[in-house]
Amino acid sequence: MRSRKGVAKGISSWRISAPPCHSGKPMNLTVHIGTTKTGSSSIQKFLSNNRDILRDRGILVPSSLGRVIHLNAVLSALPFGKSPDLAQTIPLTDAEQHAAFRENTSAAFREEIAGAPGCQEVVITAEQLHSRLPLPDYIQTFRDLFCRDFSTIRIVIYVRPQLDQIISLYSTMLRGGYAHSLGDFIKSRMQPIFRPYFDLRDVITRWADVFGRENVIVRPYKGVARDFGTLGDFCELLKLDLGEEGWQLDKQQVNASINVAGQELLLMLNKTGALDAVQRRKVAKWAEAHCTGRGAMPPLAQAQAFQSQFDEGNAWVTETFFPDHPEYLEPRWPEA
Repeated sequence: MRSRKGVAKGISSWRISAPPCHSGKPMNLTVHIGTTKTGSSSIQKFLSNNRDILRDRGILVPSSLGRVIHLNAVLSALPFGKSPDLAQTIPLTDAEQHAAFRENTSAAFREEIAGAPGCQEVVITAEQLHSRLPLPDYIQTFRDLFCRDFSTIRIVIYVRPQLDQIISLYSTMLRGGYAHSLGDFIKSRMQPIFRPYFDLRDVITRWADVFGRENVIVRPYKGVARDFGTLGDFCELLKLDLGEEGWQLDKQQVNASINVAGQELLLMLNKTGALDAVQRRKVAKWAEAHCTGRGAMPPLAQAQAFQSQFDEGNAWVTETFFPDHPEYLEPRWPEA
């Protein structure tokens, strides 16, 4: 197990004056915002599979915000019309319906907490909180809807080098029907509009400006290489021991890496447009099972050009949160 010296662990309280939605007993909130491609799916699947066990241990994973991923909280924080791909899961056709959805989601969340008086911790998790809330106003809306009445709040974010992230993200895009090469994908994501997605300093600062920097817990994805990886590290934050019996743990890796051959298969099929969403998911599952491994890598020059955009911000992240471990944000470079 690697040393995690320098990783921020502290947490202090942050309060908003509002009527409590529980019995008055102090309750804490942990908000896991990703980032994407840092093991979020494993965390979410574990929390969903063990919801009842966790509640018996005093930890509430609210189903009112979503069964596995808490997308209802994300959609509630966004203005109507933003992220229409997420909104497709809910039939919201106008701003009035969206406002009602927002109010009903917040009310259901508060009611669920009120019905769990034995719980001391609430956990919200959605990597879309990182990817779909690029403006402080959206984060403030999320705070006002779901974070009003807790004794302490901590925002947990896992970080990894942007080059590693985008290479891993490419397989996810192929699973969703993307029909262009890795090189084209990286080139498209170098546009300024995507900078808030990849800029770690910007993401951390956005959430720190709303919740206080002392309440933002930054964990290095590369620095949690241990049994269960990111999941084990997150459970440690919740004071859970995965070595104990009784947990429902998935033996199959969630969102397993797809090797070059599997990526080329998905790319070829996506270009034909012959598969519908259900068929594509079946092919992706087959590729995950039979084509696991290292995927495509970009040319070194393109990799360096992409990563260099974030050098200054990454230096700030490293110095602020893990100054003894600059390797945590050092990417895996392709061969020249």
